[in-house]
Amino acid sequence: MLFRDPRRRAMLELALTQVERVLKEMQREGMDLSTLKIKKYQKTHYTSCTCAQCLEAKRANNPHKRGLLEDGYKLYIGLGSEGAEP
Repeated sequence: MLFRDPRRRAMLELALTQVERVLKEMQREGMDLSTLKIKKYQKTHYTSCTCAQCLEAKRANNPHKRGLLEDGYKLYIGLGSEGAEP
């Protein structure tokens, strides 16, 4: 079982319900969802940030250690041709 913690499971179920609602709404509007792509992204602090995490990332020359601002997913729907993004 992926999530044994009931709170984490409830959060995941809530997120999936919202995603399903958005996709159904898009389909109702007539969008073709056959070319749907979901990509994970992470938005970090700017390179000019001077917080402790970013200074450590500069010292270690490892941008992956930079402070995380946002973590989420982006939804792309192609326009029918290969490689097309909105």
